[in-house]
Amino acid sequence: MRISNRVWLLSLLFGNVFLSSALAQTITGLQPGVKAPEISLSDQTGKPQNLGTLTGPNGLLLLFFRSADWCPFCKGQLVDLERAQKLFAAKGIQVAGVSYDSPQVLAEFSRRKSITYPLLSDKGSKLIDAFGIRNVAATGEQAGIPVPGYYLISQQGIIEKRFFEDGYINRLTANNVYQNIFGDVALPQPVRTLPSPHVELATMHSYKEVTPGELVRLVVSITPDQDTHVYAPGAEKDHYIVASLTLDPSNLYSVRPTIYPKPEMMHFPESNETEPVYTGKTILDTSVAAVVNKDTLAIFAKDPQLHVTGSLEYQACTSKVCFPRIRVPLSWTIQLTELDRVRAASAKVN
Repeated sequence: MRISNRVWLLSLLFGNVFLSSALAQTITGLQPGVKAPEISLSDQTGKPQNLGTLTGPNGLLLLFFRSADWCPFCKGQLVDLERAQKLFAAKGIQVAGVSYDSPQVLAEFSRRKSITYPLLSDKGSKLIDAFGIRNVAATGEQAGIPVPGYYLISQQGIIEKRFFEDGYINRLTANNVYQNIFGDVALPQPVRTLPSPHVELATMHSYKEVTPGELVRLVVSITPDQDTHVYAPGAEKDHYIVASLTLDPSNLYSVRPTIYPKPEMMHFPESNETEPVYTGKTILDTSVAAVVNKDTLAIFAKDPQLHVTGSLEYQACTSKVCFPRIRVPLSWTIQLTELDRVRAASAKVN
């Protein structure tokens, strides 16, 4: 669903509902390698759940979220996980969510958004405390909420991985988590091929549509031609032009550092140099998230799309010749979906 001007204007008027707390959050909690606490909670249908009933043959992906009632970023993340849950199940991993919401709130949200995986009601935030992720700065209606994030728990009940962000607005999409776990993409990505000399070049992003604040992975794929390499970070010390992905700064999105894969080392007898290079298909990636504040919401009300621009620079060489520096302009367009601001009629916090 595209974002209507009315919804964005409501966000401007009532933005303090979700912008009142500090954006930064202190992340503590249980670390990988330790046994996960026992779970004994009821889901949105009233069914009792525990680690045994929740865990698939290869584990459980457990999402702690703030609220399915008043937190629009959480609601977008829960819907996003619904889209990907069958793909996790195909890998033997079941998914579930935990919040301090009442079973009635979770049931109402699940019916409204067709959520089919278990959402667990943690009355008194006992499981949240057992994982050590209570947001101690939260007060009033929000007292007892967790710092939002994912835990990956093995079939034996051991925490294998955890995925948290520094700010509550920025959320990892299920696709981000899937890629971190499996090194692959969960959902089809739009791919755009670009003409460029001496290499095959393509760009893609992890989602066509996201709610504001969700992290979107942006990828550039470089495949050098036969008998061709491009220089990798580290070769600049010998004055070579290294492959670099740079996004243009903007007040509309935040940018994560570019991740560069490990290069191979190539020796050049003529110069007696050994340099880091890429010779095969190489993936450079970064992540962006739409900034959420009153100024950006006013802009997105007119154009509910995130336009991201940047460039790729590289120098390609064969065994006989080095070509001049190449700079390729890049762009991505990401549709922004509506923030879900519908409150539960049965809202009762614990």
